[in-house]
Amino acid sequence: MLADSSLSIKYKKYLIIAILISIGFRFFNLGYPVYWYDETQTSLRISGYTKSELAETVYTGEIVQVGDFVETYQYPTSEKQLSDVFQALAQHPEHSPLYYLMTRFWLQVFPDSVTSIRSLSAIISLLALPAIYWLCWELFQSHTVGLIAVSLLAISPFHVIYAQEAREYSLWTVTTLYSSAALLQALRVNYSKSFYWLIYSLTVALGLYTHPFSIFVNLAQGIYVFILSAKKQFYQFLSYGIASGFSLVLFSPWLWVIFNNLSDFLDNTKSTGVPREGLPLFWGLNLGRLFFDVNQGNSLLNPTLYFFLFLTGYAIYILIQTTPQKVWLFIITLMGVLGMALILPDILVGGRRSSITRYGIPCYLGIQLAVAYLLTFKLAKKRIWKFILAFLLSLGIISNATQSIHAVWWNKSYAKSRYIPQVAEIINQAQNPLIISDEELGRILSLSHRLKSTVSLQLIPRGVFPTFPESSQYKVFLFRPSQELQNNLEKTSSIRLEKAYKKGWLWEIIRS
Repeated sequence: MLADSSLSIKYKKYLIIAILISIGFRFFNLGYPVYWYDETQTSLRISGYTKSELAETVYTGEIVQVGDFVETYQYPTSEKQLSDVFQALAQHPEHSPLYYLMTRFWLQVFPDSVTSIRSLSAIISLLALPAIYWLCWELFQSHTVGLIAVSLLAISPFHVIYAQEAREYSLWTVTTLYSSAALLQALRVNYSKSFYWLIYSLTVALGLYTHPFSIFVNLAQGIYVFILSAKKQFYQFLSYGIASGFSLVLFSPWLWVIFNNLSDFLDNTKSTGVPREGLPLFWGLNLGRLFFDVNQGNSLLNPTLYFFLFLTGYAIYILIQTTPQKVWLFIITLMGVLGMALILPDILVGGRRSSITRYGIPCYLGIQLAVAYLLTFKLAKKRIWKFILAFLLSLGIISNATQSIHAVWWNKSYAKSRYIPQVAEIINQAQNPLIISDEELGRILSLSHRLKSTVSLQLIPRGVFPTFPESSQYKVFLFRPSQELQNNLEKTSSIRLEKAYKKGWLWEIIRS
């Protein structure tokens, strides 16, 4: 057992202050960052609409008010029932339904707004703090490791980002931690106490209903139990098997949805098979984002890349060298099983799965556990490690302060969100603006969340020439027109196009 006296009362107070600051960051400026493409899909599904249904409904050339557009298709209304939500979710079986159903019910209680939706993720993320503390206690029986792990998780810019996003990733963090701690508790107590295995089984089921990659977390836990049980206590593996089997029974309704909508599952995830150059650099960049993130990019010249690679490698080395097998094996399997499931397909058949940061959450939790142990182990030996801990916490505070004042960050997809704030500002300042567009739905919805409710919107299908209002009361803009639409308009003698924003995301139509 590690000594818990390695941190003074004064230093522990600093850690608690850092944790409190991180909680503030989770709720600060919640509605300010761009409500980006993926988040609009969350709102679309909990409103009971599918993309194809909405496209048929709104790409008609009719002029609508942005306020009505957003209120109808981004928030629950009486027009769509829970059955419609299930139908929309079923067309995206790659996203387990628990978070989306929670959000649907959340918005039936709280006001319709981006802040309300994101606040659910922020609140859920707070449950990860006691969860990682519990997990550290089950692993190390050390309050100091637990406190340091809580502070690292709390102030991590990666976890703060996803605590402010209307997606399931903060919930996945929580279910991963609780299922891990519940497993270790079930292994620790007398095997006849099936109550603890029931708790574990329920947490696994919740994880599966949160994210399908939870199956790799469950597999990692199975490998861990099997290796430990193979020596002397095979009944533990049997208990694990029964508990996991019960979890799959609980998850079977959604498994049936996946089976019946397998073509949608494959089609919706095919983009992850598109190769991406420089995968190792992305792995290093994603690792660094756990501790420091100011959009530094994935350059070989970035010194933080090497610092965090060394820190992680050294943490894993010390963990294996100084802890019993039952401790280090758990963390290694937590990181390794999902890590290999992401990396190997990218290497063998091509793809970008391992570069998508949010897919690796269980791996990153394992890394943070190892680093928390390293810091605790070294704090009692060399004073410099207190400064390293303070340095890591300071990097987290700097990162969170920086990203909190930016409307678009790397997790919002620059290709889909980069210029939305500037475009929205131009439109909102115009007198009676009308936006005409044949752009696909996700970017339209994202832009709409930043526009005044009185802005007018006219959506047209690709290949259709817009019908302009007879009245000249509108100041007419084109938002990301297709090349075909742009060419057709430029051929029209009665109008001309002027760039309203230099990047070509917005054009103004001048009528003669």
